[in-house]
Amino acid sequence: MYEIKLKKGGIEKEYSKEYINVEDNLLAVDHNARQNAFISNDKAAFDSKQTRKLNEAYLQMFVDMYGKQFTVADLKTADVETLNVLDELYVDALGRGKSNEEADEDKGKKEE
Repeated sequence: MYEIKLKKGGIEKEYSKEYINVEDNLLAVDHNARQNAFISNDKAAFDSKQTRKLNEAYLQMFVDMYGKQFTVADLKTADVETLNVLDELYVDALGRGKSNEEADEDKGKKEE
C-alpha cells in the first residue's frame, strides 16, 4: 500500500493506494519515455524551464494515479517523505520494484 499525507486547506489528510493497476503502469511508462527523451536532449537537460515542466509532469502522474483526489500544488507542499513513497510507487508501477504480493508480505512483516 502506498500511503501519503498531504495538507489540504490546512488539514492533514491521508491518501492511500492499495495496488498498482494497468493505468498506473501506462502512466509510469509514458513518463519514463518523457524522461528518456529529456535526458537524451542535451539542450533541454540544461534548461531549467524544461526541467521544471518534466518535474511537474511527474507530480501530475501521481495526481492521476490517486484519482485526482489532490493537486500538483498540494504535492509541492508535501514533506520529502511523501516523495519517497511516490518514487517507490513509480518504480513499482514500471514493474521494476516489488509486486503487489511482495509489498503486502513486507507490510505484514513490519506490523509483526
